[in-house]
Amino acid sequence: MKKPTKRETLNLILSAFLILGYIVCTYFFLTFAASTAPQLEPYVQVLVFVIFGLVVFYATRIGDGKQVKRFSIATLVILDIPALYAILAYFMPNMPLHNFVANLGGASALAYSPLLILACIALGYGIPYTFLSGYEEKSEDEAEALAVLDKALEAFEEEGEPVIFAVCDKDDEGALLVVDDLDPELSEEKEIRQMYAITLDGVAPVGSFVKLVETDCAELDIEDSSAEVEE
Repeated sequence: MKKPTKRETLNLILSAFLILGYIVCTYFFLTFAASTAPQLEPYVQVLVFVIFGLVVFYATRIGDGKQVKRFSIATLVILDIPALYAILAYFMPNMPLHNFVANLGGASALAYSPLLILACIALGYGIPYTFLSGYEEKSEDEAEALAVLDKALEAFEEEGEPVIFAVCDKDDEGALLVVDDLDPELSEEKEIRQMYAITLDGVAPVGSFVKLVETDCAELDIEDSSAEVEE
């Protein structure tokens, strides 16, 4: 089982607070709608819980890589359409299963139908899940190279031991773009701050590409192939 990174753990904690915060907001939304506009309360109820399903979806999308875009017919048929039908059946008495959705089969109307709430959450979660799913996994070579780089930079920050890079071409495997130290949009996978891009000739210029070739850190296991530098 993959051990979550510090960033993933932090994202999970923030996601938990996001969901709890929205639950608190839901109470105030529904209470306000019931007291000010009772005729609109059912529609506000649907909107609130659909958004809640959407919040749950994005709060649980924790991972590395680029979000995978797809269109899932199975999710559309199994989750989205039944949830949408249950919501419509709640508001349209002439539709089949209206009494079951609105009143759980009973004669008296329910203020909050559990089936309606579940259908709204399912719809809010299902719509983005129909078009997005998971993250692109890194290849084993790329993942290993990033792991070595992470260890090297960590050793540099904690112990001050040198990490040596070599200037390379843009298309070389593992090439990292050297960016300014104050770049606010640093990508840990494709870019490296100039302060870390130390070569045998000094610091690599901004805009150049480098890759890790050697390090004095004893705990790092770097294969000989990683020391090859194309001229």
